[in-house]
Amino acid sequence: MIRWLWIITLWFLAACNEREMQAPLATAVANNITEQATALPEALADHIKTNFSQWHVVEKNDYSKTWWSFYDSSYNPCWARTDINDDQLADYALWLKKDNQLRLVICTGTASHSFANYTVNDLNVPFNEKEHNLAAGIAVAPPAQIDVAYPRIQSLILKSNGFALMELEERTRIYYWENGNLQTFYTK
Repeated sequence: MIRWLWIITLWFLAACNEREMQAPLATAVANNITEQATALPEALADHIKTNFSQWHVVEKNDYSKTWWSFYDSSYNPCWARTDINDDQLADYALWLKKDNQLRLVICTGTASHSFANYTVNDLNVPFNEKEHNLAAGIAVAPPAQIDVAYPRIQSLILKSNGFALMELEERTRIYYWENGNLQTFYTK
């Protein structure tokens, strides 16, 4: 009997050690997706050129001076990268501009190294390219419970990362993935 307990104990220790060795790899993949990137990947830039031919990614100098009084200049509000649909592929939210028009596009990575894009159509963000008055940015929204009391009481349990629309310091919307579709949670 003692011999069997000893064998089972050794087996459990070996199994725990194997799981411990696999965990850093999964963590490395997750950290690689969420760490701050400095440039859009070439495949995404090509996707934008093909699917939004007259549109360009917003630049930091399109933002108002008021915006930069709230945020450090190292922060990039023009686009964000994370994994919103838990497929371990990078997904992006980008502000695109054309003349005095803005468009928020969320591009989800695919296994074939291309992107599926979703255009957010419920935004009315003022923008004048000559005046550099943009005051809305994109940020990663980490998993959390988000409660809102105004204009109505509502709650969201964000199980995976999402994208937050920031108007100055106020988070006004969260875009997240649920049931195979992009969803919007309004906080304002």
